[in-house]
Amino acid sequence: MSQMESPVVDAIVLAGAPNTGKLSEVSSEAWEALIELDGEALVCRSVRPLLAARTVGRIVVVGPKPELDEALAGFDVAVIPPTGDMFDNVLEGFRYLSRTSGQEPGLALVSSADVPLITPEIVDGLVKTCLERGGDAFYPLMSRETMEAAFPGTKRTYGKLRDGTFTGGNLFVVNGTVLEGVRDKARALIDARKNALKMAATIGFGFVLKLALGLLTVKELENYVGRTFGFEARAMFVPWAEIGIDVDKPGDLDLVRSYLASRSS
Repeated sequence: MSQMESPVVDAIVLAGAPNTGKLSEVSSEAWEALIELDGEALVCRSVRPLLAARTVGRIVVVGPKPELDEALAGFDVAVIPPTGDMFDNVLEGFRYLSRTSGQEPGLALVSSADVPLITPEIVDGLVKTCLERGGDAFYPLMSRETMEAAFPGTKRTYGKLRDGTFTGGNLFVVNGTVLEGVRDKARALIDARKNALKMAATIGFGFVLKLALGLLTVKELENYVGRTFGFEARAMFVPWAEIGIDVDKPGDLDLVRSYLASRSS
């Protein structure tokens, strides 16, 4: 097995979202990660490709421990309880990986627990692409054309850059030591995200205006994040539409079921 085929990153799976949104209309499960898709919990379908990927080592799942321990019985993963919001839980995952390895946190793949269409090959492709680019944080972007070619008619949330119209992925790669170092700045941005004026005051009115008008390039976005947080950020257009499909409403379940049926036929 070559160096690039051996495990090169650990993975953190975020499975702590309570089922209090639109999915509660079709499932009585207390946690979104435990909602069943064709007889299997979403978290199981999301973790299995990570276990089979050649570029992933250890896996820690952050979420309701008793329930996830039961759902993931037989899976070679660790389960730890959540400590707060998504950002807190990512940091907690890194801290667990560091404690149990005795090493400083390095790069890890972070995934949501509701990405049932990813495959080991997609995971390997993403990780290898990130490592080849080099940097501290990597966020995959899928163009509208990529998404609509794979999933005609699907409704996703799109942003606009001068490089193209895109949606963001539900997997990303980040350095845990870097993330700890920018915790306070990142928290300020997260807290401001739902207030346009507060967000503009936090990151700059000129930047927000260019972003809103779709005038930024990927490179400008990377440079801004680098200047603001002091690390190398990479935003990358990738060909894997499946990374952009998560399950947060009933229509997503229908889409995923249809896609899985066509893939297996």
